[in-house]
Amino acid sequence: MLSFRGTFTNKIDAKGRISVPAKFRSVTAAQEFAGIICFPSLIDPCIEGGGPDLEAEIDTMLSRLDPFSRERNVLANMLKAQSAELMFDADGRVSLPEMLTSKAGITDHVTFVGLGNKFQLWEPKAYEAYLAEAMAEASGHGGLLKSPHAPPGPPSSTGGGS
Repeated sequence: MLSFRGTFTNKIDAKGRISVPAKFRSVTAAQEFAGIICFPSLIDPCIEGGGPDLEAEIDTMLSRLDPFSRERNVLANMLKAQSAELMFDADGRVSLPEMLTSKAGITDHVTFVGLGNKFQLWEPKAYEAYLAEAMAEASGHGGLLKSPHAPPGPPSSTGGGS
């Protein structure tokens, strides 16, 4: 299974288009989609996105919620109503909608960050600051990662952190 990997920073051209990294385009192409689906992050000051597989995952998660609950409405508004399907042009570029770029503070450059089943789009300096914090925080989360072959039980106290 292909996944979004790596970090790439690209310039937004004079017409407002950004080149999506070829590695990212190949992931959505494998999902038979010639574009990306983006929405505001629920957690960080960035844009999140993916392809049809992520969209299906989001649909499944939303369908588990009461269709008339406030929580479902709020999440659907962020993940559906504020989302945009951005189709690639002949050169693999998309135009990011202002409603998304303004929420992420993106102006002239975008940093693409692969996260496996999804990716993020950041204003480059904001991503640098986030990454410094995330690297410091990550050492404390090592115990959350378990081998699928590990026996059930509490996280190991070896090799996991501070």
